[in-house]
Amino acid sequence: MSFIEKLSSFAGKTFAFWVILLSVIAYLYPEYFIWIKPWIPYLLGIIMFGMGLTLSFHDFKQILHAPKSALIGSIAQYTIMPTIAFLLAKAFHLTPELAAI
Repeated sequence: MSFIEKLSSFAGKTFAFWVILLSVIAYLYPEYFIWIKPWIPYLLGIIMFGMGLTLSFHDFKQILHAPKSALIGSIAQYTIMPTIAFLLAKAFHLTPELAAI
């Protein structure tokens, strides 16, 4: 197994742990993470690219065999989730600037 495959396997198996650990550290010590703010769009792009690399032809076949599930997920993504976000912003009386985040 090559180094890249080993690294990828390790990252995939321990990803949740690293996310939780770094989230707790960032919450407790935000000053250590201020420097990363300008890099956030690039890092999100890398994350999305990495997620795309995990897709296989089998995943796309499943969508073709069960398009209803994909359609329901897409509708929920663009209707239910924004509606819930709007209601939460109203319930907590968030300012427009904060609600947009």
